[in-house]
Amino acid sequence: MNLFFQPSIIATFISITVFIGAFFSAPAQSDHINDQVHKEKIIWLVEDKLENRDLLAKTSAETSTASYIENLIIQQLSQYNVKIERVTASRMNRVLKTNDNACVANRASTPKRREHSLFSDPQSFYLTHKLYRFNQTSALPQQLFNAEGEIKDLASVFTLLPEKTLGLAQDVSFGIFLDQQIQKIKPENIYYRGGNKRVVALSSMLYKSRVDFVLALPVDITPNEDQKQLIEQYTIAGAPPYLIAHFNCSKSPLGRRVITDINKILAKVYQTKDYYQAHKKWFSDKQLADLQVFLAENFSEKRYINSTQ
Repeated sequence: MNLFFQPSIIATFISITVFIGAFFSAPAQSDHINDQVHKEKIIWLVEDKLENRDLLAKTSAETSTASYIENLIIQQLSQYNVKIERVTASRMNRVLKTNDNACVANRASTPKRREHSLFSDPQSFYLTHKLYRFNQTSALPQQLFNAEGEIKDLASVFTLLPEKTLGLAQDVSFGIFLDQQIQKIKPENIYYRGGNKRVVALSSMLYKSRVDFVLALPVDITPNEDQKQLIEQYTIAGAPPYLIAHFNCSKSPLGRRVITDINKILAKVYQTKDYYQAHKKWFSDKQLADLQVFLAENFSEKRYINSTQ
């Protein structure tokens, strides 16, 4: 008797065939669904220094201005798979150049960096770098200063005082103007400090007279009460009054989308009380008022720091 032609056997065979087909096709269908909901990965570079430890825990405007705003942006980029990677400052540029999905916060926008990467609208604002000197027994030569009491030219300090040393953070930009001034200083007059404690280390070296000068942001120089009496601060003539920090991503279609999304978030953040408070912590009332005048004159189409909230 030929069983293969019995209707009941045929129906069973067809059912088994359909089940097997559905079983083996399920993973392929699942993979397709996962592809649809897959989030594009962003390598979020964070410089491995003490100030950036516990970055994602800095949820208050009373903490570091840059870290607070950076955390705020990361939390709102939920459409991406953001993976934080701690790197040295020197490695940041290499990663941005060689990857199409890397971003970093708190960067100065310079022509060299714009060749291989993209920048957002302003992330935050700082009083520009100052030249610091500590516990000196004699005043600087008068010919170094202009009528406003500013250092005429940074390089001229070390031309007139060739035995002195300037301490600088390694592998960072001080902005276009000061970067050009630094290039004019002889290498033997510069001591570069890298590593994850470089900001603290440079201050310590200044206080211990291991370097004669330090060029740094005022926000990074925090002397104690005794040190405040002995520290000197000088403005460099011609330097922009403020350093503007930006988010910086790879120069790629993905990087451009991320920058666009960051700018949309920033447009809302600018109007919040927390954004104002994050800056107020580091500016006196007069300095903050001056900053708002500067922004009104140079960015009249936008309101970045809104004190009326």
